[in-house]
Amino acid sequence: MSRSFSVIGTAIISFGLGYFVARTMAVPGAEEDEAAWELEIPAAAAKLWFPPADQYDNDGEQLSDESFEELMAALRTAMTAEETLADFEREADIHLWNFIRRLRVPRISDDQLERIKAYLDVLAEEHPDSRVIRQKKSILDGYARPGSSIPSFAGFITLFPYDEANYPEAGEPFEDWQVDRMLAELDALLNLPESTGDFEAEASIPLWEMGYTLQRRIVSGDQTARVVAYLEGLKEKYPDAVEMLDRQRFVVENLMPGQVAPNIVGKDTEGVEFELEDYRGNIVVLVFSGQWCGPCRAEYPYQRAMLEAFRDKDVVLLSVNSDAKLETIRQAKIDEALDYRTWWDGHSQPEAEAMATGGPIATRWRVLGWPTIYVIDEEGVIRQADADGGGSLVATVDELLQEKTMRE
Repeated sequence: MSRSFSVIGTAIISFGLGYFVARTMAVPGAEEDEAAWELEIPAAAAKLWFPPADQYDNDGEQLSDESFEELMAALRTAMTAEETLADFEREADIHLWNFIRRLRVPRISDDQLERIKAYLDVLAEEHPDSRVIRQKKSILDGYARPGSSIPSFAGFITLFPYDEANYPEAGEPFEDWQVDRMLAELDALLNLPESTGDFEAEASIPLWEMGYTLQRRIVSGDQTARVVAYLEGLKEKYPDAVEMLDRQRFVVENLMPGQVAPNIVGKDTEGVEFELEDYRGNIVVLVFSGQWCGPCRAEYPYQRAMLEAFRDKDVVLLSVNSDAKLETIRQAKIDEALDYRTWWDGHSQPEAEAMATGGPIATRWRVLGWPTIYVIDEEGVIRQADADGGGSLVATVDELLQEKTMRE
């Protein structure tokens, strides 16, 4: 599903500055062939190859020639290291990202930018099959224009490529070792040298990804407790991030399949207060959406189809809207024939902005990807969290409606 993004106990595994490249973990109670597994940390992430990123957070001042030369020297060393050449695409991807993100805040002179491009051209000649160099060169111009903050490391780098063997199918239960591995991957990522700056900025997206992974499957009570214990450990280590971590804990304990959906109380687009619990007895499709969001608008035809297909049935479509201006969603509902009730969640944002993704409802439900869709049964229990949209959503609702009819 295409999305728009607004931009996320004791530690199971930790990495300090000893620069461990891999570590084997024993998982109590796992099957013998799954009792030990290895987290392979790329060499590019295992140690700090570049000067600390906060040295380049200089409020948009010109990058000095001395700092530029130091940064370029570090890049040349990193890109020609034996460890890099052993697995060039994987290692170079991380090195080039760490280099480019340091250019986001300072002003870069035309000469400095041209020297970087020339070096990347040389690299491309030396590694003609490399897609990573072409990709990073394509984003260089954008990141070389001053921004307000240095982009995170943990939020943009995939250290552990998705492997279906490590996760159950969507809708299937986790095994304990799979939850343990997921937490170990997260903890390893958050404790790497490049990730140890602004914890909340670094952790926000990885924690959201963990929640998304959990929500797509079935998590037992014991497994939920393990995740909660891990989050509590992070709260002790990072007290300034308690509010963010509590929001993530709320997701784990309340927004998973099998949990009763938290009530929502708010005003609709006409200013009338209503609640999610008003619709008990119905299958509810709850969509976090916004006119500003292209993938959200792509769902409109399917929503109209649902309204027609399930008219006079025990099916209700509700939405939480994130447009900054109330008139935007009012007009969209008319233009797009979206005849369903909507909480307007955009009142927390200045109207100068097009979107207001930080509204109280979306914040409580930890929504970072738009649209986000929940399917809730007639008892108020979440049946699908972060559900697929489109025709798949229509089929899911039809199946639940048939189940409800059979029970009755």
